[in-house]
Amino acid sequence: MRHFWLLLFAVSFVMAEENHWSYEIPKTPKIPEIQSNDWVNNEIDFFIFSEMEKNGLSPSVIQSPERLIRRLYLDLVGLPPSINEVDSFLLDPSITQYGQIVDKLLKSKHFGEKWAIGWLDLARYADSDGYQRDGFRNVWPYRDWVIRSLNEDMPYDQFTIEQIAGDLIPNATESQKIATGFNRGPTLNLEAGTDPEEDRIKQVVDRVNTTATVWLGTSLECAQCHDHKHDPFSIKDYYSMFAFFNNTPVEGKRRPNGNDASMDYSGVDIPVSLSNEELLERKRAQDSVNLNQTEYVTKVKELCDNLSDEKLSQLKEKHPKEVKLAKNKKISYKDALAIDKVLFKKSESSETLKKLKDKITKDQSRAKGGKFQIGYTSRVMKEMTHERKTRVLIRGDFTNPGVEVIANTPTSLPSFPENYPKNRLGLARWIVSHDNPLTSRVAVNRVWAELFGRGIVTSIEDFGYKGVAPSHPDLLDWLAVKFQSTDEWSLKKLIKRIVLSSTYRQSSKFANESSKQDPLNQFYSRGPRNRLPAELIRDNALTISGLLSKKMFGRPVRPKQPNNFWRVIGEVDNNYYVSEGEDLFRRGIYTIWRRSAHYPSFANFDAPTRGACSVKRESSNTPLQALTLLNDPVFVEMARAFSRRIMKETSEMDTTQQLDYAFRLALSRSPSGKELEVLKKIYFTSLDVDGSSESAWFEIATTILNLHETITK
Repeated sequence: MRHFWLLLFAVSFVMAEENHWSYEIPKTPKIPEIQSNDWVNNEIDFFIFSEMEKNGLSPSVIQSPERLIRRLYLDLVGLPPSINEVDSFLLDPSITQYGQIVDKLLKSKHFGEKWAIGWLDLARYADSDGYQRDGFRNVWPYRDWVIRSLNEDMPYDQFTIEQIAGDLIPNATESQKIATGFNRGPTLNLEAGTDPEEDRIKQVVDRVNTTATVWLGTSLECAQCHDHKHDPFSIKDYYSMFAFFNNTPVEGKRRPNGNDASMDYSGVDIPVSLSNEELLERKRAQDSVNLNQTEYVTKVKELCDNLSDEKLSQLKEKHPKEVKLAKNKKISYKDALAIDKVLFKKSESSETLKKLKDKITKDQSRAKGGKFQIGYTSRVMKEMTHERKTRVLIRGDFTNPGVEVIANTPTSLPSFPENYPKNRLGLARWIVSHDNPLTSRVAVNRVWAELFGRGIVTSIEDFGYKGVAPSHPDLLDWLAVKFQSTDEWSLKKLIKRIVLSSTYRQSSKFANESSKQDPLNQFYSRGPRNRLPAELIRDNALTISGLLSKKMFGRPVRPKQPNNFWRVIGEVDNNYYVSEGEDLFRRGIYTIWRRSAHYPSFANFDAPTRGACSVKRESSNTPLQALTLLNDPVFVEMARAFSRRIMKETSEMDTTQQLDYAFRLALSRSPSGKELEVLKKIYFTSLDVDGSSESAWFEIATTILNLHETITK
């Protein structure tokens, strides 16, 4: 037994002494030589092809144009291409034309909406606090900041600095302060009896752990209670990092002068200026108010003019003021309301007048900013005037403080420069410095995983000793150096380089050779094939059905969901107020995210609750998913809209052409002969049952929307 412990100590000592690959600053490796250059399109392909050769593999053929352009659209903007866009590419499927499409999609305003989804998982973005009460919070301006920043291709180093320490930048703008909403993502417990200091410590711990995971790819949280068992991080390192985040105000306080232990929110929010989009939306709403008020007044005056003298005489005895108003040549909206209340409350026209009044009320709410929005504010970070002392918490217990520490970065990583401020701004600058070996590697690996479904380092969240070694270490370093230096931290340039490669453009079809020798596609001997994220499954179906609203930004929306799904108890309004108009059909990224009960169809397709930082989503396969696509009233509504679209846009075609068109709307390609025969059988069988073409096309629409390929990239 004694020998075992000596051996274990020796192994641990060697591990601690030798430099792990991820702690070495990446250098530009030499491009590998390969036997044939015919397949390669850029440097990425040299690295990939070289590893294929070593393992006796050969690349797959380039994906068919229809499937390739659909893959590209879904990856870059999260929406499928139109038939016209597919046909245009089919006329010229050259690499030049493909590159032009890549450039167009990277400039699209929808690029940010797609790529923000993964970042919001990292930022544990949600519209509620979590825990039992799960009250609502204002942080949606941060979500909009992420979308805009990605669309503008904000350099990743600036993107990092503004989120960690935007409030500490000299003369910080409103936008830079909003960016710090990243670290206002932790859950907040406002339930009666909560210890405010304990909850504050939990939030600081969350910020330390999330920062380390997102930018450094390290499991630093393992050092919260003791020295890290595997990686070179001590408990002192942990609380030195903790000190960077330990100087913000308490966010929950006990109610003053109360006899109970009730809590109130006390965090820092800032007022937010309205965006151009929001100002335009308010103007539209006010214009609608004015128009409907005019129509209402006109209707009331028309009813007044039609009243007989006998009726007026009868009314005059009980309500003289309103009768007098009814005889006026001109009346105001206020007058019309008074007349309506007294003279027409139970008339045949009361329902018409009520509908107009309801519309006016709703539009007035929109014009003022919405019934469910308590002001335009956003949660932000802010340093206190007096600095808190930070101590090591023995075994992570906030009631058991140990030695005092000062803000510093882990001693096993490049030292914290003396000229950097010992605050979050200094930390952010250290994270994106060229001396930091982790940040660029972690970032490019996450982008690669988003596009291929697996990272070069498959343990995306862990680049430490217990993480998985990179399958292509030289490629990872080459991409990291390019990203940091040549591309000046441009995410769009990184993405363009990857999607232009022959590696990305391969067919995803399993070949006998690759399925046996590369079953997990570790060597990228075929293209990516992955199920769409939850939000994009819905966005995709909305686009196919023709219902999608492309309205951007603003308060979270509330599409239809099952009744009584919100059952949280406490001092919170748990009524689910369904949105109206186009807000019912906006992209999933704008759907309200309540941690205790996030949108049901998103939950069924593995979207996280966002109670904590989520680096990668699972991809389960359950009966609930099939039932969601088939029976969820929202998806049934999409199928009905899709069937109407088919009938409207194919009225001049024969049945075969109609089925081909419908199939291409969803999958960008024409059905095979066998697929077409199955579709015809479904269509004509349904037609024979009740003779209704509407029912038959609904069956076709439902079938196509439920295909595995429809929800797969």
